[in-house]
Amino acid sequence: MPPVARIPAAAMIDAIKGGNIPWWLPESYKQLFTVHNIDFDYFVYGCTYEPLNANATTQRNIAISGDADFCILSAVLVETAEDNTTFVVNSPILFTLKDSGSGRELSNEATHADNWFGTAQLPKYWDVPKILTRNSTFTVTAQNLEATARNVRVSFHGFKIFPFTQ
Repeated sequence: MPPVARIPAAAMIDAIKGGNIPWWLPESYKQLFTVHNIDFDYFVYGCTYEPLNANATTQRNIAISGDADFCILSAVLVETAEDNTTFVVNSPILFTLKDSGSGRELSNEATHADNWFGTAQLPKYWDVPKILTRNSTFTVTAQNLEATARNVRVSFHGFKIFPFTQ
């Protein structure tokens, strides 16, 4: 099956449940789908920088719960002034994302927010969904390039995949 970008979550879940397992799913998971009754549940993991100080670099850790792996389909960034009443567009923020489960960073350098995140109205769908293993940590480091503090909220939308039997 050729790579398909921007797969709607409902279509992907239907394909998985129907036996048409996506090309990007790791081989070890494919066996689980054929042997076990796997359930899916929509979920959002997020982190907040209140505030992300002027010219600061701040790290947040998202603990992936032990009940399920998590598949990221899209990501959203909402940035406001510190009073939370004024929305900011074109965020001058760099991000570094790291998956402790694999020990890998998702880019070779800090990358502009627009490469990772969309808006609440138009989320950024990732070209390849990212699976985070249960009991791992997803580290989100933000570097504010602006001389103004902002409140920044990021969220990763996708679904939990459970139960897992090792």
